[in-house]
Amino acid sequence: SIAASARANKSDVDACLDCGVKEVVIFTPFNGLNLKYRLKMSKEQVLKNVVECIEYAKRHGAIVDFVLEDASRTPLQDILQIFEAAAKAGADKLVIADTVGFLRPLSTRYLISHVRDGLQQVLGKDVTLSIHCHNDFGLATANTLAAVEEGVAYVHTCLVGFGERAGVAPLEEVVAALELLYNIDTGVDMKKLYRLAQQAEKSFALPIQFHKPIVGENAFSYEVDEHVEAMLAHPLLFEPFPPEMIERETQFYIGRSGGRRLVEKRLEMAGIKATPWQIDEIVRRIRSLQESLDKGGTQMTFYQIKKLMKELRRGLTEEDFWRIVEQVTRQKPKIPQQPLLEAKEP
Repeated sequence: SIAASARANKSDVDACLDCGVKEVVIFTPFNGLNLKYRLKMSKEQVLKNVVECIEYAKRHGAIVDFVLEDASRTPLQDILQIFEAAAKAGADKLVIADTVGFLRPLSTRYLISHVRDGLQQVLGKDVTLSIHCHNDFGLATANTLAAVEEGVAYVHTCLVGFGERAGVAPLEEVVAALELLYNIDTGVDMKKLYRLAQQAEKSFALPIQFHKPIVGENAFSYEVDEHVEAMLAHPLLFEPFPPEMIERETQFYIGRSGGRRLVEKRLEMAGIKATPWQIDEIVRRIRSLQESLDKGGTQMTFYQIKKLMKELRRGLTEEDFWRIVEQVTRQKPKIPQQPLLEAKEP
């Protein structure tokens, strides 16, 4: 189902309900850092707001997911306290959010097992847990899979991992791992993952890293002679799964680190007979041609593209910001204008 997210206040819940969604995701933090500097509320007030919003959404017939933000830096007793209140108020799923990517696979399993067992003791029943992992340390996929190993049935992902800062667990990585490594039917059509990722890249104007697992351009590419030779002998020697499963194909490149075996294969397929010396000469000339490319020009083009991408993401300049401020307030800034603010589209 399509869900909408809401802070723990009724106006946000109403906005979700007005959209006609059947599932509302209510989120709030509950640790000391957030209570003091972000929410500026007591624990009692946060608990009251959470319970009221969940009960309100349930009265309107919504499925309710309750997300505890920054759960990985929240004391266990506080997690149990707010999850117990949310469950008693009617929350259908309780979501552990690793908001700053603080968890590791082992600590993920530890946390989930203690939350599950603790809630079972106070509630007298099992609850439905979910996980939301950020990728600040590159562990979002690993932590998500660890949560599944610990019995979590619902996981939060995003296509290509797009999200705030370093993003969240990538949909394509989690799906491929669950389907192929865990033999779990996710219900996702893997053949559409690559095309969907390409569409996301186009829609968000965010380039996908070439070496990105599953959907990166280099994910099924080979250049080194030893790898090429092995792949030509049998694809599974260096491919974890057939790329056709996600509507991709194996690609070979003749590069500076290899190419002889690939040249031999290409000539054989074309019906051309060549002596070993001729093959060596073809490879030598290919490498020579690559070495002769204007490296300076190539690097300049790369940095120009990189700068352009940054400009596209920036949204507006520092000058634009202060001009808008002056137009609205009729005041000029009394501090030096520094590039501290960048507005960008979500």
